[in-house]
Amino acid sequence: MPYGILLTGILKNHLLAKAGKDFRTGEAPGSLPLVTIGVLSYNYEQYVISALDSLLHQTYPFIELIIIDDCSSDNAPALIDAWINKHQLHCTYLKNENNLGITRVSNLLVKMAKGKYINLFATDDIMLPEKIARQVNILEEAGEEYGLCYAKAEKMDEEGHSIPDEEEFAIHEGDVLVSYLKKEFAFSTPVQLIRTSVYKKVGLYDERVLIEDYNFFVRLFSKYKVKYCDYPCLIYRMKIHSPINHAVQKNSQERYCHDRILSIEQALKFTGNLEAKKILLSKMGQYLNNLAMTGSTFFYKMLFFLLSRGHFTIPVRSIKYRIGYLMNK
Repeated sequence: MPYGILLTGILKNHLLAKAGKDFRTGEAPGSLPLVTIGVLSYNYEQYVISALDSLLHQTYPFIELIIIDDCSSDNAPALIDAWINKHQLHCTYLKNENNLGITRVSNLLVKMAKGKYINLFATDDIMLPEKIARQVNILEEAGEEYGLCYAKAEKMDEEGHSIPDEEEFAIHEGDVLVSYLKKEFAFSTPVQLIRTSVYKKVGLYDERVLIEDYNFFVRLFSKYKVKYCDYPCLIYRMKIHSPINHAVQKNSQERYCHDRILSIEQALKFTGNLEAKKILLSKMGQYLNNLAMTGSTFFYKMLFFLLSRGHFTIPVRSIKYRIGYLMNK
């Protein structure tokens, strides 16, 4: 099994479920497009059942459910087992023997998905009942040039209390790449519904980077338009302590710059938008300069990486910053 995945006993019955059947009823209602919900579970035993129950309550009647637990150290895996048995569900449930991280698990879910659309979902959020139905309808009407539908999420704290949103939410549709790069357009990642065929054109999530969303969205927005759904779709849980926050803090700003350079170098191959290319190159220079002005070991790694990819102007300029850092040590 790739990545040390363990097929648990409870999976045996679920693997017998035929493709194209709703995970709750085992039925395939008419000609509706199948939607895959891919659940990433890791150490959220206090939230997992509420999150999974919100999937049961989706009004859309044709959903494939795939759950991967990424080697949780708490009781989440057992709770998921019990939840599947309780509701006699037709789903796929995998347990990783080793922790792979969000990016690799996301790629596994995408590779396994049979749906025309896919929604990646973490077990600390709540999906609102009409999310899938509304977003499928929007993307079906929009057509193949639209690869993603997003929405504005509601927010709650760790105890489930509502958090008022004091920031103005800017709505963008169509070509959003430049707006995204200028940070004029942003959304909470879990509110998305993605056309699964998008991954064949722009690739999977980049497993070289710690946080996968920026890298993937720049590629997606380079090739596809997006639609907005005027329905909150999700209640996003704001947490003080989370695996992602812990990973970011552990790996520091230097790793952030390293990952952004990798992402930008890849994104430049996907977009033909000259304004976007200019923004990306400017950001690449800023990130490499940031590494140059510290004692980061990532600087030389990224310097030679860019030179090997045919980028010369940015590395040469950054060397001046590195010399300044070394002279002032």
